[in-house]
Parts: sequence; structure tokens; C-alpha cells
Amino acid sequence: MSSAPRPRKKYKISDSLNRQLNTYALVASAAGVNVLSLARASEAKVVYTETHQVTRAGVPLYIDLNRDGIKDFALRTTIYAGSGSFEVGLDPSGYRNNAVAGRRLNHSSYFFSAASALPAGARIGPERKFPVRHAFMAVELFDGVGSQDSVLGPWAGKGNGVRDRYLGLKFVVHRKVHYGWARLSVTLGHHRQFDDVSGTLTGYAYETVANKPIIAGQTKDPDVITVQPETLGELARGRK
Repeated sequence: MSSAPRPRKKYKISDSLNRQLNTYALVASAAGVNVLSLARASEAKVVYTETHQVTRAGVPLYIDLNRDGIKDFALRTTIYAGSGSFEVGLDPSGYRNNAVAGRRLNHSSYFFSAASALPAGARIGPERKFPVRHAFMAVELFDGVGSQDSVLGPWAGKGNGVRDRYLGLKFVVHRKVHYGWARLSVTLGHHRQFDDVSGTLTGYAYETVANKPIIAGQTKDPDVITVQPETLGELARGRK
């Protein structure tokens, strides 16, 4: 004679454990369904990725902002060597409809787009200008005899580069616009070499709610999720 099943006991988990489980579920959900498609306004989260990568001449540095396996942005060292001049610079670009915050400039009778070197705390959202997919950050110009002519760009500083500034990023997922940032330091070498202008990427983040602004450099907040290599979030994506 079989006995009737015993009623299951109900357990109450602590608020802190519940929050940790919810955070893990939000990050790990990207393994099957992109986290951007799940977020609602009441579940707004900033997903921050820690990293340390340095650009190399001739090798693009890619940024997969929401870590879905699709390249969103790239940083490239640009080189031009002509008979009368030599130029080396650092340019960001966005794939598909993605764009970098910046502005159009007029210099020596031609137009170009410069990527803004935003300070920590800058607001990145619909009100900011994202002029084109391709822009430039900093460039060194040399004349034909090898002496330095000038440096240009918001990320060139006064010729020594800048530290811990932010690229404002706009990217589209599932036809919806989201905003993010990438933290970079840029150095200038002044040696007329291919890698004279280099960038060091130390982190990037994005807002999971469409059209919601994000604050440059915000990494410490109850609504910020930090992702690091070989965490549970990485394993959930099938990465080792």
C-alpha cells in the first residue's frame, strides 16, 4: 500500500541570496536569449565588463558590447605613408547601425568626424550626437623629413594623450537602440612608427533597457552587474 506523498516544505531565502540569484539569472540568460530582449524598465541593469587590452598596429581590437558573439565596435591603428607626409592615428568604428558619440569638424577645407573623449559622469543617451559610424580619436602628423608637424584629435590631449576617458556608444539589437561606453587611455609616441598612437581598453558597459541613458564610468551601483572572465556568466555562455 503506497503512502500519500508528503507536502513539500516551503523555504524562504534571504533577500541577499535572492538578489544574487536574480543577478546571475539575468547574466546567464544570454546563453539562450539575449539579455536585452528580456529587460523591462523595472529591471534596468548596466552590464559592465572588466578587461585590459592594448591596440596593435594592423590588428583591430574588437568590442562585443553585450557579449553575444557579434562584433559591435572596433578600434584600429591607421597609417598613411606618402612621399611628403606620414600619419598614424587611432580610429573607432561601429558595425551595422552602431555609432560613436562625436561631432563633425572642419579642418583645412575638409570635413571629418571626431570621437568625443568624454569624462567620467557624462550622460550618454538620445540627446547626445552620434554623427557617423566612423570617426577618429587622435592622430600624429609628420612632414617629409621626419619631424613632427602636429597632433590632432580630442584624445590627443596636449600631445601626450589622455587617461581614462570614455567613448559614448550607440548600438542596435533587435531593432532597438541601446547605449553604452568604453573606457580608454590613449598614448602618443612621437617616434614616426606604426604604433605611435595606441589605446588601452580597460572596461566597457551597456544599458539593457532600450533608449535609456547610461552614465560614463558608473561601475558601483546596485543595478550594475560586473562580468569577468571565467565567471558563472562566462560559463553560461559556453566559454572556457
